[in-house]
Amino acid sequence: MLSAIIARIRAPRTGAVPYVSSYDMAEKTWNPQMPLLFQWCRSGESSRRSPKLLRQALQEVPASTNLTDSAGQPLDFSPHDFRRIFITDAIRSGLPPHIAQVIAGPTSINTTMGYNAIYPGEAIEAHRVFIARRRAL
Repeated sequence: MLSAIIARIRAPRTGAVPYVSSYDMAEKTWNPQMPLLFQWCRSGESSRRSPKLLRQALQEVPASTNLTDSAGQPLDFSPHDFRRIFITDAIRSGLPPHIAQVIAGPTSINTTMGYNAIYPGEAIEAHRVFIARRRAL
């Protein structure tokens, strides 16, 4: 999915993802230009897609596919869910957490690690490895 998004927004001549400005509604400040994934080109100028448009799309897709959660309720995604999914997948794939922090944008490593989903099996295995290492010492 990420590859498809990047391929769609790359500049034809350079292959780079264009840098665009975005306004932080919570902080009420302009962010520095960055290569946002959800952007579009209008009148030859790249700009970010609005958060409202993204939220609407995230509500329409699960509704049109009739996907449900374990309780049988329609799935409900927010843009923030994809930050959590990205950080979890990146860290599980070996990306150092501080690099995931830089990519995803949290200002604190604790916030980044809070997004990282830890599954019970992983916690048990990590504990077993820790105990084995301690016993070996």
